[in-house]
Amino acid sequence: MWPRSSANSADRRASSSRGLFSSVQLAVLTPLMLGVIFAVIQSSIWFAGRSTAQQAAMAGAERAAYASGLADDAARVCEEIAERGGLQAIDVSVQAESGVVQVRISGRVSELLPGPWTTVEASAQRMKEA
Repeated sequence: MWPRSSANSADRRASSSRGLFSSVQLAVLTPLMLGVIFAVIQSSIWFAGRSTAQQAAMAGAERAAYASGLADDAARVCEEIAERGGLQAIDVSVQAESGVVQVRISGRVSELLPGPWTTVEASAQRMKEA
């Protein structure tokens, strides 16, 4: 039988320390990567909610801009579109002054991560038809 060389034991120590280093890397990087993934998903949800709010505000402004359009009809249209788009805690205001109709809508999107990025707001203006 051949005597064991010191090179083999040094290789074993190096490989076991590499395994320990890999475990530490995995323990540090996994939560970091999960946080990045959740942040990307939350921002996508926020952008979709913002788009929904903008579409709802534009539809409400169009409805209120008709010659026979009422503020209640515009608010109802906004709320229906926002609810279909998944917004929650919807608040709509319709103002008609000097021939211009302005619709403001705010709401909350679903929350994957807690924070201020769950609120969306949008507004739209249209000229009132005569």
